[in-house]
Amino acid sequence: MNSLLNFVLLKTFVAVAETGNFTVASQHLNSTQSTLSQQIQRLEALVGQPLFIRGHRILALTETGEVLLSYAKKILALNDTFFMKMTGNAIIQTIRLGFPEDLASGQVTPTLAIFMQDNPNIRLEVTSGLSRQLHQRYQHGELDLIIVKQRKGEFKSHYHWPEPLCWLTTNRREHLNTDSVPLIVFPENGLYRNDMFKLLDIEQRPWHITYTCSSLAGIQSAITDGLGVSLLPVRAKLPQHRILTEEDGFPTAQEMEIAMHFHTGSDTLNALAQQLARQLGRL
Repeated sequence: MNSLLNFVLLKTFVAVAETGNFTVASQHLNSTQSTLSQQIQRLEALVGQPLFIRGHRILALTETGEVLLSYAKKILALNDTFFMKMTGNAIIQTIRLGFPEDLASGQVTPTLAIFMQDNPNIRLEVTSGLSRQLHQRYQHGELDLIIVKQRKGEFKSHYHWPEPLCWLTTNRREHLNTDSVPLIVFPENGLYRNDMFKLLDIEQRPWHITYTCSSLAGIQSAITDGLGVSLLPVRAKLPQHRILTEEDGFPTAQEMEIAMHFHTGSDTLNALAQQLARQLGRL
C-alpha cells in the first residue's frame, strides 16, 4: 500500500481529475497524453479499482476517485509544506489569469502588484482577450481566475458588478446621418455587437458597419474621429464622446455585468487564487 504514495502518480491524477481532460492535463504537466494515461492505469492497478468513468467527453470520477482526490490533494500539499520548511525554499506557483483588455489595467494591475509583493513565490500569468474566449478557456481548465463581461446571471459567478451601457458618438459633430446609422463594432462574438443590431432593428432604423476592431482603444478612437457610433460601457466614455439617448433615437440597452470566476478546490494553487479573488473583489 505504500506504493500509493508515489507523488508523480498522485500529481498526474489530480491534474487529470481537475481538468477532466488528458489533453489539458498534459499541457499543465508538460507531458504527453499517452504518458498520463499509463500513469493513471498504474495508479488504478495499485488501488485495485477504476478512478474514472470512461466513455464521456469530460472524464468523471468514480466514487473511489473522489475519495482519492481529496486525500491526494492533502498529501501533495503536505509534501510541498515539508520541503519548504526543510529547505527554506518556497515552491514557485503560477496563477493563470484572464481579463478583457479594458479590465487588465486601472485598478486591477495595482492589486496584482500588491499580491505579488505579499507572495514573492507566486507568478502571475495574465492573458487578455474577448470575454467569451476567456470563459471558454476557463471552462477547459486553461485559466485559474477570470474577470469577464457577461449578460446578467448568464453564468453563476463568485463576484459580480453592474455594467451599464450607453450609445456613444463624437462630440465634434452636432448631427448624425439619419439615413443609415454608421456602427463601430467589435468582431463577431464580441459583446455589444448583436445588441446594437437588435436595438436598431426594433426601432426600424437602418444601419451599416463602418469600422470593426478588437481593441477597445481602437473603438474609442474611431468614435472620437467621427467614424460612427457604438454601444459601450458607460465607464468607457471619453471626454471627446457624447452619449446618445432615446431622444436621439437610440433605445436604452439592457445592463450587463462584470463577473469574476475562479476554481474552489482545496489545493495550494486554488487557495492562492481564492485569496487573490478576495482582494480583487474589494475593488
